[in-house]
Amino acid sequence: MQGYTFVFLILSITLIDGLFFSSKPKCPIKHYKSSKYITGDQLLVHEDFYERVKALETVAKECKVHIYVKGSYYQLPNPAQQVLVSDADLVIGHGFQFEVRNENNALLCNKLCLSKNPMDMAEVKCLLQGVANRGLTWSRYYSDVISDGTYASNTYGYQTLKTDIQTRCEKEKFKRQLLRTLRRMYDEEQDQDSDDEKKKK
Repeated sequence: MQGYTFVFLILSITLIDGLFFSSKPKCPIKHYKSSKYITGDQLLVHEDFYERVKALETVAKECKVHIYVKGSYYQLPNPAQQVLVSDADLVIGHGFQFEVRNENNALLCNKLCLSKNPMDMAEVKCLLQGVANRGLTWSRYYSDVISDGTYASNTYGYQTLKTDIQTRCEKEKFKRQLLRTLRRMYDEEQDQDSDDEKKKK
């Protein structure tokens, strides 16, 4: 019975992907796998920003700190919805919120600290300078955000870009919900079969 259920699960995933998500282009947001130097909340970034985030691991390692993620891409109820400037790069996957922690994961500098005198701390200064040296953006105005400055470089076309990305990723959320439901059905079926086997013994 488990074999049939597994086959059904695979076929269902294929069918869902084909019927609902085969049209191009697809959602460009990717999940960034946590590392030793970039930890915290789930980090969701645009595929064009992904490699630039990877470069931050080297910066954090050299500065002997951890970049602790406090927020990243999120889905808006309405793709055309206006957002605060501080969230502008987040909702297109080109930035994330953070705080700085030491090698033992203890807090070094949070949003408040970053907005005041972060350069007084050698490790934090090292990190922020490394961010700038790799062409990324940090400022005291939005002190807890690291981005590639996509919003600032294209304010005129930003709304169209944001609406496009948010619209394309709406379906991805629906897809994940369907797949989670199917996976739960499969797991429940396995548990039931396991219970039935034990009863036979």
